[in-house]
Amino acid sequence: MSGGGTATETVWSWRDRGVLLLLALAILLDGVDNQVLGLVAPAILADWQIDKNALAPVLAVGQFGMMIGTLLGGLWGDRVGRRRALLFCVFLFGSTTLAMSRVDDVLMLTVLRLAAGIGMGGALPNAAALAAECTPPRYRVVAVTMTIVCIPLGGVVGGALAAQILPTQGWRVMMQWAGALPLLLLLVLWRGLPNDRPRSIAPETTLGEIASQLRGLLSRDRRRDTLALWGAFGFCLMAIYASFSWLPTMLVDSGRDLAEASRGLMYFNLGGVVTALLAAGLMTRFGSRRPLALMALAAAVLSLLFLAGGIDTMSADLLLLLLTLLGGCINGVQTTLYALASHLYPSSIRATGIGTASSIGRLGGISSAFFGAALLAAFGGAGLFVLLFGAMCITLVALLIIRNHI
Repeated sequence: MSGGGTATETVWSWRDRGVLLLLALAILLDGVDNQVLGLVAPAILADWQIDKNALAPVLAVGQFGMMIGTLLGGLWGDRVGRRRALLFCVFLFGSTTLAMSRVDDVLMLTVLRLAAGIGMGGALPNAAALAAECTPPRYRVVAVTMTIVCIPLGGVVGGALAAQILPTQGWRVMMQWAGALPLLLLLVLWRGLPNDRPRSIAPETTLGEIASQLRGLLSRDRRRDTLALWGAFGFCLMAIYASFSWLPTMLVDSGRDLAEASRGLMYFNLGGVVTALLAAGLMTRFGSRRPLALMALAAAVLSLLFLAGGIDTMSADLLLLLLTLLGGCINGVQTTLYALASHLYPSSIRATGIGTASSIGRLGGISSAFFGAALLAAFGGAGLFVLLFGAMCITLVALLIIRNHI
């Protein structure tokens, strides 16, 4: 994307590859901050002496913020430039996560998590659009997936940090690390990301242009694929964020310690990194329909295995293995959905299309906070896997409805 342009069909310069690396680092830290509240939730519950239902609104409002951020961030990036929008979003989620380390009540935690969610959500479509535009078309699926896969990779990093920090230094120090790292990266992004060319739009025509772009997503030739894509995003994100928010708490409730619970989420994310990269390679060669459908089906089957096996009696090694496979399939679907979304829409509405799909999908993330709390309270650890099974079955159906696969 040298000089604000787009990579050609054959030339992929080292500068453009460096831009892709910076985008990946930004999304990696987005992933750390995205999951940090789930990682520290058991410690906050114990520290503040509150129950799961009291923390559910905080988890949900973060998803609501991401819904706003992904929608407005994509629209804003298409107009003012993806670089400018991405820099602001990284500053927003880094500074508010850092501020969360100082709060002492649920209300302030909720307000700050809302702001952080807006920043985390807004970073995704702009990073995905920038990755697509600095990459030749033949490598675009791999490039976008390598960027978005850094969300679960951020969970791996966050889980590893939490396993070391939480038992000895507490949740506030963990939040300080999660907030400070994006702010340090911001200086590198400021120097390293090239300026892209925003579209010049008169203020009085902005709303009309936005409406026109949204209508473009639902034009006759795109309507079926857009609606099915929204469904796949929504239910897959429900499964993802039910796991991000409640998996460590569920593991602690089943008798595991904080370090083991953090490792459980780390392995869940690690599986997603490996599977998403493998799926990206398969999609480049065979298209997206079969790899995505097979991962969704496998996630549903693995959820049933957890229900049948009984998480309380599993050995630590078997538990981590199954969590790696389950996280691989669920995260693998979610991260490669961004590549599919970038394929479905032309450049003029690409960030809007990605952002809208991710934004509407956040409704699934919002509902997962409440459904997860209710099902854990009612059924223990089994409740989480009932939710994952149902969500991934519906995701599978939505993927099969999409016609214009890669």
